[in-house]
Amino acid sequence: MIEIKGMKFPLDRKYYTKNGAHLWLKFEGDFIKIGMDAFAAKMIGNISFINVNRMTVKSGELIGSFESAKYISKLYAPVSGKIIDVNKNILRDSSKINKNPYKSWIFKIKPDNKKDDNKYIIEDEDKIISWITEEIKKIEIK
Repeated sequence: MIEIKGMKFPLDRKYYTKNGAHLWLKFEGDFIKIGMDAFAAKMIGNISFINVNRMTVKSGELIGSFESAKYISKLYAPVSGKIIDVNKNILRDSSKINKNPYKSWIFKIKPDNKKDDNKYIIEDEDKIISWITEEIKKIEIK
């Protein structure tokens, strides 16, 4: 577990970093659970709405959106594949992500390719620390 400025980042996951996405990926057999990381949950504020409206996706493709009182954004697929499940509990009460982002997966995907060669997915502890440190600097400058 990495902890930076009170935000935790479990090392049993990988992180999708493209365009500030801040999604975690947890590989479970042939499937991947995907949710928002602690940085996103903290910066976005209380999440009030999430939707996922695509079932077959390509990496980087728009698949839905999410909203909070201060933020509206798009949700992108970190990997190509077929979305096999969407967490209905999270769709009904998106604030669960703010309370515990790592138990609040948004969707589950069966990837087209189990070999992970996406340059925007990181798992190395040093890379995660460097990435989050840079993301924190971006918001501290504003």
